[in-house]
Amino acid sequence: MRRRIQVNQLKIGMFIEDVEVGGAETASPFRPFLVSSAHDLQTIMSRHVMSVVIDIEKGTDVDRSAPPSMAKDQASFNAMLLTVFSVKQIDRARRSIGEIGPHLQQVLADARFRQSFANDAAGSAVERIMAATFENAGAVIAVAKLKEKDEVTFLHSLAVSALMVTFGRNLGHGEEEVRLLGLGGIVHDLGKVALPEKILTKSGKLTSEEMALVREHPQRGYEMVSKVGQVPPPVLDICRYHHERYDGSGYPGRLSGTKIPYVARLAAICDVYEALTTIRPYKRAFSQAEAISMMMTSPGHFDSQLLSAFVSKMVISGTLH
Repeated sequence: MRRRIQVNQLKIGMFIEDVEVGGAETASPFRPFLVSSAHDLQTIMSRHVMSVVIDIEKGTDVDRSAPPSMAKDQASFNAMLLTVFSVKQIDRARRSIGEIGPHLQQVLADARFRQSFANDAAGSAVERIMAATFENAGAVIAVAKLKEKDEVTFLHSLAVSALMVTFGRNLGHGEEEVRLLGLGGIVHDLGKVALPEKILTKSGKLTSEEMALVREHPQRGYEMVSKVGQVPPPVLDICRYHHERYDGSGYPGRLSGTKIPYVARLAAICDVYEALTTIRPYKRAFSQAEAISMMMTSPGHFDSQLLSAFVSKMVISGTLH
């Protein structure tokens, strides 16, 4: 019996009969095989595979008995990390995140409890993110993908900042411009910290009232950060406009095209990619191929030239896994 499943449902022991690449069946004949190792999984996930057809009479079926637990996700995630990065790279990434943590947590705490922006702590955090991503960007971004319930906001901000720093460097920007991109990544969702946790972690569809509250966060964050008086305009633009869409259907200003600041167009790509590929207590992660396919087939959402650059310079290049 055959069953089509998403790539992120694959596991060792499944027998793959066919694959779907880029929205269509493979043009050339596909040789069915049994997934027998983590390397086999990584090979499939590193290609533009959207879904696979498995034969459950020849291999393992999808476990439908219970929803996946965070512990199982973590075990699978850790195994996957070791297929891509060395133990040394993973340890370095975890140490770096541990060093960044106190500074970034201070930023979030000041925003949550004082409705203020801890500019010095944010500066210290971005300096450490820039250092950590200089030679170990892929591992830092990958390690930050697994988010426990109390780490979602913290690690999302860190990962988006790391993505923006790395993307900025790969686009050829100087280190001062890169620093501003990284700082923007840290503060882009600062306006969310005052929202009820049940909204931030809700797995189902938000009500219209809840969605209205969420849509206020870019403006709230902008107002909070701008009170400092010494925050560079590009950082404020990222905070305020990272949810604008290229076709004008975004928020809060319904800006379109190049009326959206360049840094905010860049931030939108990094923000959505990180959200799609991350593991959270209430959702599985999409594979890299699934995430990129979804982004490439979302007409009007992103700056197409910047998105193409992200795919070529961050994904195809092997920077991200």
